[in-house]
Amino acid sequence: MKKILLICLVLAAACSQTKKEDTKGLKDQVMEVHDAVMPKMGELRMTEKQLLAMADSVAGDTTAAARYRELAVAVSSANKSMMTWMHGFDPDFAGSEEEVKAYLEGQLKEIEEVKRLMLSSLEEGQKALN
Repeated sequence: MKKILLICLVLAAACSQTKKEDTKGLKDQVMEVHDAVMPKMGELRMTEKQLLAMADSVAGDTTAAARYRELAVAVSSANKSMMTWMHGFDPDFAGSEEEVKAYLEGQLKEIEEVKRLMLSSLEEGQKALN
């Protein structure tokens, strides 16, 4: 009977460790996505300024100026989405293993969307400038 109890305790400890490793892996994924696009924030701000300057320089062509301003708004919005995500992310989120896993899965989806917005708006903005 003692052996069975010991085996159950060892298995429970192993399962708990695996869950902690799973959540650590998820947190690492979230941070990898963040770290990959965080350096783009400076590029976003520079691109936004260039787009606004270009809109001012072609003010006589209202269609072109509107397009540059539209792209500048998209770039700015992508930059703000990263700031919003960073302010809302809790790297020390506490709860049950299931709650932590669900939180990190949600955060991974959010930061992947932020990444998509940042990269696509940056690409479109830079394409318009070239």
